[in-house]
Amino acid sequence: MRPATRALTGAAALLLLAACSTAGDGSPGESATDGASDGGATSCEPGALPTLTESTLTIGTSVPYEPWYVGEDPSSGEGFESALVYAVAEELGYAAQDVTWETVTFEQIVAPATKPFDFAAYQTSITPEREQAVDFSSPYLTTRQGVVVQGEGDLADATTIAELEGARIGVTASQTSLTIAEAAWGDAVELVPYDDAGLAMQALSNDQVQAVVMDVDQAVAATTVYFPGTSVIGTLPDGGVVEQLGFVLDLDSPLTDCVSAAVDALEEDGTLADLRTEWLRSDDIPELG
Repeated sequence: MRPATRALTGAAALLLLAACSTAGDGSPGESATDGASDGGATSCEPGALPTLTESTLTIGTSVPYEPWYVGEDPSSGEGFESALVYAVAEELGYAAQDVTWETVTFEQIVAPATKPFDFAAYQTSITPEREQAVDFSSPYLTTRQGVVVQGEGDLADATTIAELEGARIGVTASQTSLTIAEAAWGDAVELVPYDDAGLAMQALSNDQVQAVVMDVDQAVAATTVYFPGTSVIGTLPDGGVVEQLGFVLDLDSPLTDCVSAAVDALEEDGTLADLRTEWLRSDDIPELG
């Protein structure tokens, strides 16, 4: 899903956005509606789960970038996933000081190998292929694909898909943005694949493409933090591809059901909705007609 990290600098280095995609999976980002494992049942006694380190919850993540993590320290509690991790930890009976963070590569997160964390929080799409190698929690976010253009360009006022016909549009190769863009436009646009969305955004800034399709929540951060001369004009219809993100655990982890129950509880009590509104800020972005 996430290509090998390239030697990028500045904004592009912070926009290695393939984590929500399907690269390497060979199929679109359809998700399981229920990420829980069929592994052995574990009593979810608060603060007493069979974690890697007794009385400690170890969280895996990689290079932090907005809106998922704000700043260079993922433990700050700032950003959607950082704040969500601490909310889940509280549900599981762990205080903030009992949460530790482990920096890993994305390949370590999704590979079929023993993990150096209890669960990982890094924008990972739930797919049937990955479910053969790792466990997923219940999904905590359903994503949409946004369309980014130059803030003062010819397409800045576009409100329909048809208005972008004939444009060169950057997408991330072999990922959900490509699948959904193809469904939206077919041959009416030229889709230009890039290894990651940071490179696509650089191409937009250099007028090599007229638009970029990418996860809308990341697009909001890209246009307001990393590439302020750009704007999100809308989202694309999902094209039948539903993409959801979940926490990643070892295959058949005894913690999966407990983590899923914590996510479900936060969804039910409105905490997840509040965190989405606070950190993602994409609710008011319309779908292009």
